[in-house]
Amino acid sequence: MKCPKCKTPDLGQCAVEGVTVDRCPSCTGIWFDYQELSVLLAEEARRVASLRRGSQNEYAEGIKGECPREASQLLRVYSSIDRSVILDACADCHGIWLDGGEFEKLFAARRRGEAG
Repeated sequence: MKCPKCKTPDLGQCAVEGVTVDRCPSCTGIWFDYQELSVLLAEEARRVASLRRGSQNEYAEGIKGECPREASQLLRVYSSIDRSVILDACADCHGIWLDGGEFEKLFAARRRGEAG
């Protein structure tokens, strides 16, 4: 699969708690197939530590990407967990792309919501 943002030709696979996600080695963005993001956001912090790493890339944030599975235009929508995060979602396969650093933002926001 090709990265929807920086167009790196091969996304690497990363297995976390029995879920395999695709991560760009260049921009550190992550592709989550349908329901994978919600499953991993519910995990304990130590179990998803590898996904919580990644640096923000302002260049990637402004790019409209294409679904790495369907090649359709990704929709940019505000996350209901943290409105400062704009998700890139596929209307066809329901996958979600998070730019580098966005998984950590969502994970932290979800934890704050559970504690409050």
